[in-house]
Amino acid sequence: MDLTQLWDRLIAAMQERVGRQNTEIWFQNASPIRMDANTLVVQVENRYYADWIRENYLEDLQIEASLALGHPMDLSFQYQGEENIDPVSHATKAPAVQRAIGISEHQTFDSFVIGECNKFAHAAACAVAEKPARAYNPLFIYGSTGLGKTHMMHAIGNHVLRHHAGAKVVYVTAEAFMNEMIQCLRFRRMEDFRAKYRQRATVLLVDDVQFLSGRERTQEEFFHTFNALQSSGRQVVLTSDVVPRDIEKLEPRLRTRFEGGLLADMQAPDRETLLAILYQKIEQEGMSLPMDVADAIATGVAGNIRELEGVVNKLSALHSFYNQPITMEFARKQLPDLFAPVIVQVTVASIIESVARFHNLRSADITGSRRTRTLTTPRHLAMFLARKHTGLSFPELGREFGGRAHSTIQHGVRKVDKESKNNPDLSFKIRLIEQGLNIR
Repeated sequence: MDLTQLWDRLIAAMQERVGRQNTEIWFQNASPIRMDANTLVVQVENRYYADWIRENYLEDLQIEASLALGHPMDLSFQYQGEENIDPVSHATKAPAVQRAIGISEHQTFDSFVIGECNKFAHAAACAVAEKPARAYNPLFIYGSTGLGKTHMMHAIGNHVLRHHAGAKVVYVTAEAFMNEMIQCLRFRRMEDFRAKYRQRATVLLVDDVQFLSGRERTQEEFFHTFNALQSSGRQVVLTSDVVPRDIEKLEPRLRTRFEGGLLADMQAPDRETLLAILYQKIEQEGMSLPMDVADAIATGVAGNIRELEGVVNKLSALHSFYNQPITMEFARKQLPDLFAPVIVQVTVASIIESVARFHNLRSADITGSRRTRTLTTPRHLAMFLARKHTGLSFPELGREFGGRAHSTIQHGVRKVDKESKNNPDLSFKIRLIEQGLNIR
């Protein structure tokens, strides 16, 4: 593999790791100039770029270069100074202290929209950011995909970096943690791996820990990492699609530790919160949006913030390309999938599953016999939707809901029907679940 091929591969890998924008900013004027058996020398614009890349991206670059070439590789940097080219090598010059790994500076508490759906998780995250390892440790944030869990993680990291001098924050997904561990095992760099996560990090943010399911070796390494951090008074923040008890094939010792801190849920945003998020993102793109188009988009994305971001990005690109104001006619023409009616057949089982997932429960919780308020409301909602969309009789629905009497089903259906007429939030929640079932 020649220098050009290797560098192209490294740039592509960095785009995957840290995003296209960060890669373009820091590597647009960087280029490889030579490579020997164990070292790749890269020329950058100045000392500032050399220091920043070394402090923030050196480990990732070395891992990717080692993986591409099949043996361990070091990187050193040269830059054009005021005199002659000044070689700067991480092997001969002590690197500056690296305070952040993987943190997106754009995702902060200031840019996070707070609503009923996330205010508890937001309050817990703020408490952790203000007093790491003294408020809730660990903090476990859970909720369906696309609701802002990752944004919350980066917001914690940015606040800690801004307000706690000397703190070092590491953000990683569980999948990236596993992949990095595998590469370090392969190239016998586990000491570096453990130093990164157990010694350097004062705050460790791990996203999507449900990915640990069934990964026995990764779970063992993560268990020791978790223990090392917690026992030394450092903060751990975790996110997942589900609560710890619902992560399949998760070792009991990890589950108990995850549940030993604070569990904070994030739910789908209500209509007002979703519209606030939409207008915030529209403003960031420098566009204006009529209320009817905003309502249509909020209805179409079914409470998924990530999907909402995708719609806004597409609208922004189309707006710039066609140089036309965004109207309902323009939106319908350019985003037909968002407005196209979808007719599907739904089953009681699919409704129960969707309602359970929406409330971060299990289907068995909906059909089970427990009668807590946390379960009763979703259960009645599932009964209402099943009656509305399946055409089954009350006795038939009773059998689907764990052998309940038909009068119980009637009560649940009538209760939700009555409340939804006077409760806009409940009506919106029903609509979100229906859209999640592709009922338009």
